[in-house]
Amino acid sequence: MTKRVRIENADTADYKVVVEIWDKGQNGGPDVLAKTINLDHPTAMTGDDCYLTSTRYLVVKEA
Repeated sequence: MTKRVRIENADTADYKVVVEIWDKGQNGGPDVLAKTINLDHPTAMTGDDCYLTSTRYLVVKEA
């Protein structure tokens, strides 16, 4: 099942947010970074390309 998610940089400070989209490795292989989304300013949000599946996960961190 695919689940679309939206992440927003809702802080008005100068801190930036990075969203990493990772695909789980196949057959015991390493996980693969599929995309990095930078949310560099307040109200910046991820788009339609940010979603979860049984083999995909997100990492959200401060830049």
